Amino acid sequence: MTNDTKPFIVRFYGPERAKDSKGRTLNSILQFDNGALEYHHDYIQVLFPLPERSPINPEAPIITKAVRDLFAENEDLRERLFAAFKRMADFYAFDLTGSKDDSKFSPKAKNFKRLASNSWLTSMDHNHLRITRIIRCLRILGLGPVAKGFHEALKQQEEGRVSRRSLMYWQRAAERPLHLPPDESNDGATGIVWLKE
Repeated sequence: MTNDTKPFIVRFYGPERAKDSKGRTLNSILQFDNGALEYHHDYIQVLFPLPERSPINPEAPIITKAVRDLFAENEDLRERLFAAFKRMADFYAFDLTGSKDDSKFSPKAKNFKRLASNSWLTSMDHNHLRITRIIRCLRILGLGPVAKGFHEALKQQEEGRVSRRSLMYWQRAAERPLHLPPDESNDGATGIVWLKE
């Protein structure tokens, strides 16, 4: 596969270091401080794409079967996805240790409540949508155990402060068959056919 035919997401996470529509590479986004991660809204669809088009950013890349298959075949792509997730876990006030195959989550010992309250530990927040996206993306692109660990860490720390609706979406993203997006209410829906394989 040549660079011309490689999907953007693979080139973005790969050694080509492709730039997104704003001219940012993976490494430049990972250098954002927490304020920039909170303020900017268009990077999350690039770091954690989904097979469904984003209504917020319809130009954002999507996961295709080819993208999923290339991530399944390439350890380096999954390692870089894990690095991107590790940065977001830090933003959400979790220390993430271990590897993509054996990761451990713990709340940041210093100022967890303050940091988490600024990002997700609240009844409703745009970060809840981001978290749903992240969990689903990780599962589709081969980091299912990391997604499960993140979901468990969120549940352990949410203290009844997160809305039932957000918790439902997180659970659907973490546990539902992948062909069904979290916002699909019909469990019998067709969904994304190639994710049924």
